[in-house]
Amino acid sequence: MKKIFTYLACLVLCVSFLLTGCGTKLNVPTGDVLSNGGSVVTIGDYVYFANTYVDYSTLSGNDNTEKTTEHNALYRLQTNEFGFTTKNDDGQIENVNKVYSKIAGFDNSNMYILGEYLYFTSPNTHKEDNGDDRFDLTTLYRVRLDGTGLKEIFTTKESHGKFFFASGDEDYVLIYDNSEVTKIKIGKSISSAEVLVSDASDAVFPSEFGDIDAFYYTKDVEDDNLTGNELYRYDIEKRESKSLGYQENPITLVCYTNGMLYFKQDDGTSNAPYYSIKDYNSFGSDKIQWTILGEVDETDAITNFTPINENNAVYEAESKIYLATKTANGALAEYVILVDEDATIELVSGDYVYYTTSSGVYRISYRDKVTQTLAEMENIQQGACDLVVDNDGNAEYIYFYAQLSTNTTDTYYCHRANIHTATLTNPQLRVECISSVLKEDLTGDSEE
Repeated sequence: MKKIFTYLACLVLCVSFLLTGCGTKLNVPTGDVLSNGGSVVTIGDYVYFANTYVDYSTLSGNDNTEKTTEHNALYRLQTNEFGFTTKNDDGQIENVNKVYSKIAGFDNSNMYILGEYLYFTSPNTHKEDNGDDRFDLTTLYRVRLDGTGLKEIFTTKESHGKFFFASGDEDYVLIYDNSEVTKIKIGKSISSAEVLVSDASDAVFPSEFGDIDAFYYTKDVEDDNLTGNELYRYDIEKRESKSLGYQENPITLVCYTNGMLYFKQDDGTSNAPYYSIKDYNSFGSDKIQWTILGEVDETDAITNFTPINENNAVYEAESKIYLATKTANGALAEYVILVDEDATIELVSGDYVYYTTSSGVYRISYRDKVTQTLAEMENIQQGACDLVVDNDGNAEYIYFYAQLSTNTTDTYYCHRANIHTATLTNPQLRVECISSVLKEDLTGDSEE
C-alpha cells in the first residue's frame, strides 16, 4: 500500500504543474539559505530546483535554449510556513513557477544563492568553430531570484570543471579547468577572471560551503626520469602555494573536508589505498590509511570513497558499502560491511549514510547500523541526490530524480522525500514529485 500511496501523491502533484502558469518575473524571496550545491537550493520558503536530470551526452543542436527547455528548465516551489506544499480546492499544487529556461540538472550541477542572485551551472551551448556541439563543457550563469537578468560568467575550456563558492569578507567562485584554478569575484558586479594556478594536473576544494582558507592541487613532475607528482597547498589569504613534497607514487585527490585532505595513492593495482592528512607542514607525519590492500577482490576496484568525519569513512567495493573506522593508534583504519547489497553512496550527513539501490532511497546510521527507507521507487538516477537540512543541521528533505511508472520518454523528474517520516515506527512515506511533467509521461500516452 505504501507504493500505491506514494505514486498517487506524486500523480496529483504532477498534474497540478501542467495547470500552473509560469510568470516571467517573480517576487524576490527572503530568508536563510539552507543548502548550497547540487541541483537544489532553498531560501526561506522557496525551493529552487532543476526540473529534470539530463544526460549531457544525449544533447544536440539547440537542446539548451529557451524554446527547448520547457520541462528541463530551472524551477522554484514556494512552500508554506511548515515547509509543505499547498494545494487549491481542486487539489492542484500552488505557487510553482519556472525561473529560467536553462538546463540545471546534469552530472555537474552546481546551484548556489548568494545575496539576490542564484548561481548555477548548465551544459555549454557554444559551438566549436567547425559547428560541433560541446555539451561536455560547463557554463556558469547567474540570474536574479525573480528570474531576470541572466548573465554568463564563465565557460570551461576542456572539461566539466570543478566549482567552489566562497562567502566571507568577499564572495567569489573558484573554478578548476584546463590545468588552471581561476578566481572570479561575484556579487553586485562580476570581476574579471584571475588565474591563481596555471599548471595544476588536478585540484580539490573544500566540501563545505562558506569561507575558505586553502585548496589543494597536484602538479605533474617535468622530468622524464620521474613518474610521480607533487602536492601543493594554496593559501588563500597569503595568495601563495606551498609544496608538500614530491610523491614517487602519484596521488589522485579525492576531497577536502573536515579539515582533512583525502587522496588515493597509486600502487600499481586496482585497489590503490586511500589516505588522509591534516598536518599542512609535512606530508605523511599524520597520514591515515583508510583502505587496505586485499580487503576486497582485486578485480573489483574501490569506488566512491566518502568521509563521514575524522574517524569514519565509507566506500563501495564488491557491490557492497564498507565502513572504515580509524583505530586507536590512528594510522590504519578497520573496516566492516555496512550495506550488504548493490548500492550507490549518495552523500553523508550527521550519523547517516544516504544511498540508493534499484528499488529506492535509503539511509543507514553508521553508529547503530539501522536502515531507514526514504522512498520506495524504481528507475532512480543514481549519483544525483541532494539533502536539505535546517539551521540546526537536521535533515529535512532529500531530493532525487526518478522516472514515473508511466514514463514513455525516459525522463527523470525531481522528487523529494520527507526524512522525518522515516524516523517513525510505521512510517507513511511522504514522497512528492515536484516537477513539471510531460503529458505523455503523466498519462502513459505516447502522443502529446
